[in-house]
Amino acid sequence: MRVPTTGLFFLAFVMIFVGILLMSLAPILNRSNVGSVGTVILIGPIPIILGSGPFASVIVVLALLLTIVALIFGVILQRRR
Repeated sequence: MRVPTTGLFFLAFVMIFVGILLMSLAPILNRSNVGSVGTVILIGPIPIILGSGPFASVIVVLALLLTIVALIFGVILQRRR
């Protein structure tokens, strides 16, 4: 089953838009000054994992899992071609 490229593009655009909207509204909806941040940066096969705040470990693990899922989807989509 082939997914149209325009459908994937639209889905990615909507997901990015919703993510930016949620990130913009989070400080307004959360009145406390406590924040956490975490990210995974991939430079080739080497991951750089960063995090700060009380929930940084949870956020970093979630970011790492999402990165692994994205890499798996990338490999699967490459093999289908």
